[in-house]
Amino acid sequence: MSDQAFEVVCIETFKVYDFCFQADEREQCFDVTGCPHFPFPHGSIAACKIVDSPLCTEISRTAPDETGRSNVTFAVSTTIKITIISPDCVVLCELTKTINFTKTVVLCAPEGTFTDCAVVESACQCVLIGEQVCCSVDLCIIIQSRAVVKLLVPTFGFCVPAKCEQVSPAPPLVCPPVLFPPQCTPPDPEA
Repeated sequence: MSDQAFEVVCIETFKVYDFCFQADEREQCFDVTGCPHFPFPHGSIAACKIVDSPLCTEISRTAPDETGRSNVTFAVSTTIKITIISPDCVVLCELTKTINFTKTVVLCAPEGTFTDCAVVESACQCVLIGEQVCCSVDLCIIIQSRAVVKLLVPTFGFCVPAKCEQVSPAPPLVCPPVLFPPQCTPPDPEA
């Protein structure tokens, strides 16, 4: 352990109470009989693309149990563009569809926390089946609960950037200048 003295300061920051991920696969079929070129030629395929960033929003949570855990429910929504392509690479139909679902997870989310939910990776694929196109959407969802807290932390001082390797300015310019106000001297506990 180092003999270097440090000061204890109070900082305001985010504390992450829980942080988890889940892979989720959802399947949904859509009617294609309204497409202008239906029925499609034999050998036609369906391509799929996620057109907007999927959305994930908290819609409800139970009261925390004695350990601080809650059942937190999120609404997840993703919009896909489906393109039906003939065997000779002609676009026969384009559909934009939205797949919505809810997801409930158990999080350490005591009173005063808020949640973040983000879809960080996504993929989709579709296949033609009779009068429908059936699509599978895979989502990687990261969820966290956090709150703004004030923490006491040991500090060795403020971070000061290192001098860049370049021509230094001529005095009296001070670079870097004083970047932060000085800390107050702690009160003498014996006084």
